[in-house]
Amino acid sequence: MNLGRPSIWRGVLIGLVLAPAHTYWLINLEIVRGAGFSSTISLYFNVVLTLVALLLINAPLRRFWPRQAFTRAELITVYAMLCMVTSLCAIDMMEPLLCLMPYAAWHATPENHWEQLFLDDLPRHWTISDPTALKGFYEGGTTLYRADILMVWLKPALLWVLFLGALMLVMLCLNVLVRRRWMDEERLDYPIALLPFELTNPTGAVFAQRMLWVGFAVAGLYDMLNGLHSLWPVVPTVNFQNFNLSPYLRTKPWSAIGWTPFTLFPFVVGLGYMLPRELLFSFWFFFIVWKMESVLCQAVGLPLGRHQWPFLDEQAFGCYAAIVLYALWAMRGYLKRVWEDILTNARAGPDDPFSYRAAIIGAAIGLAILVVFVMAGGLPLWAALAFFALYFLIALCVTRMRAQFGPPTHDLHFVGPDQTLTSVLGTRQFQPKALAAMTYLYSFNRAYRSHPMPHQLETLRVCQRSHTPSYGIALAILLAVVWGAVSHFWSYLHIAYNLGARAKMTGWGTYGYGVEAFTRLQGWITNPTGPNWAVAGAMTWGLISTIGLMILQARHVWLPLHPLGYALTNGWSASWTYSSLFVAWVCKSVIVRYWGHKGYLGAVPFFMGLVLGEFIVGGLWTVVGMMTGTQTFCFWKG
Repeated sequence: MNLGRPSIWRGVLIGLVLAPAHTYWLINLEIVRGAGFSSTISLYFNVVLTLVALLLINAPLRRFWPRQAFTRAELITVYAMLCMVTSLCAIDMMEPLLCLMPYAAWHATPENHWEQLFLDDLPRHWTISDPTALKGFYEGGTTLYRADILMVWLKPALLWVLFLGALMLVMLCLNVLVRRRWMDEERLDYPIALLPFELTNPTGAVFAQRMLWVGFAVAGLYDMLNGLHSLWPVVPTVNFQNFNLSPYLRTKPWSAIGWTPFTLFPFVVGLGYMLPRELLFSFWFFFIVWKMESVLCQAVGLPLGRHQWPFLDEQAFGCYAAIVLYALWAMRGYLKRVWEDILTNARAGPDDPFSYRAAIIGAAIGLAILVVFVMAGGLPLWAALAFFALYFLIALCVTRMRAQFGPPTHDLHFVGPDQTLTSVLGTRQFQPKALAAMTYLYSFNRAYRSHPMPHQLETLRVCQRSHTPSYGIALAILLAVVWGAVSHFWSYLHIAYNLGARAKMTGWGTYGYGVEAFTRLQGWITNPTGPNWAVAGAMTWGLISTIGLMILQARHVWLPLHPLGYALTNGWSASWTYSSLFVAWVCKSVIVRYWGHKGYLGAVPFFMGLVLGEFIVGGLWTVVGMMTGTQTFCFWKG
């Protein structure tokens, strides 16, 4: 098997072997035990923990059997494949999909009238309606490995695997088209790729830094104490995850701030230290601004709520749109050169996995599959094209933000293309079959915390920095997508038919997403609406205000208000991270103020150690919980 030079065949094999184990690990952590999430962080702790384990194996190999030691190309391949598997199996990707596929047929009752409202409009080839298969899925006590049950799941599972494969193919091709501009011309920093770059060095040189071990000890001791306390409460705990400000602000209008925790996560402090100071300042500053918007709206008597005042999600969508449109406008000359290379079929650059012509052909094939898929589900052509245009604009924006600044988290809840199209245009513009199809597309558009596209580009960045050919690794990424999707179906269904999704799997994994999606569909059909001008206005305001911040920052470089901080800080994830990023801002400001740039660089290993310490010790607690079936300490709940 020759996937490029140096050979990466062992990395591909290891990735394929580990994929089912990682899908089982994630489902057990996020759905069965509901103990926390790994897939909502920009850098996946399960992948980092796996890389560290491979480096430990590599140490004796390098000493006693150097020809058998893992190469950097093989380690990068494992990293890339497991990132794709984790992104697919995430709480914002395939886990909601597996919840929605059987949900409507099982939960339709005479009281909710779903059978009369929309059951006949659901795309049958996407869903599960067989009574025997449904009963086994929700009640358990049986096995997946029966011919009748396997045949029920086989066709929809294969169709969704094809869909997800096409989705990832388009993302990879878009990354190839923008890679040279963002890496070679703009020289973006890719902060999230820093630790994977160090960990894929087969010598393990990163562990030779003394300050890294100091940071590792601080975070590791914190997680060790909390983990031991979760098993034996007599052990003292130092847990900074449980304080919530909102119970102390019960009077109006201050009660409108809602859920506002104060938390301290060492790994967020560590990742935050790598961010620019103006972004760190903007993160917690704009978090307060968003909260004050809700307070102001309640003070003047406006109705508060999701898709109501102050339209936080819709404003954030406008912010994202401004960021990606500005980036595309700034690279208009580059895109012209790309088009010329496509016409002349210029050869791929040394850091490109394939040529621009191959990328545009691959993107066209992938997009055609996606459009045909959703049109077969009920969307008209114009809606399908609009849907994917919005989706890939969001994907490019998330990828750009991660490449430029590397925020530890990002989400953008509840304003995907499905919600945006039906809000701005009104549900009267869509037939019931189209609305039903968009209900299933909600599974990967509810939020964008575990988006796969940034991980692909960060892998290409690691390849570039390490002078590793990326062609074979790009193929390994696509292979990991298909095998990871199949592995996720197997893991989820194996657990469900054994334990029972209704009895032993937590609410959001088997119930909450269905409530959100099908209650929304019921409302769309029973209460059709026209264009929502308030929503459109909020999106426009988010776009205009973000562009205004960009202009201010360009003209006044001393201004510490960054538009990206405005875009990132209204969501669920920001509530978990703003206080830790405040600590990172204080630490970085003090170090730079008194020790300068040299002091900043000298402290990088310490903060990298915070990330490693929490990911390794905290990650091992999740393994202990999975192996013993007990609730252990979870270092991240966002």
